[in-house]
Amino acid sequence: DVREAARVLGAGAANLVGLLDIDRVLLGGRTVESAPETFVRGVQAVLDARARRTGDTAVPVRVASGGGLGVAEGAAQLVLAPMFGRGDA
Repeated sequence: DVREAARVLGAGAANLVGLLDIDRVLLGGRTVESAPETFVRGVQAVLDARARRTGDTAVPVRVASGGGLGVAEGAAQLVLAPMFGRGDA
């Protein structure tokens, strides 16, 4: 079920947010594109619950733009942001 997949993805995202101090989560790929709102809501719910438990600020979740390239662009931003700053253009 798609809602369960979104919840599991949210649990993984929450672990990464805690480990890597990530300030946003971008979702992409064919599976997410099949039900984007369901994935955003499911992942956001898990991240919001984590923020309530830890007292941290909730991390925003959105669907990456750019279709198939969105995932690669997001990964590149994570790698390059420490050197060049965030790419919020």
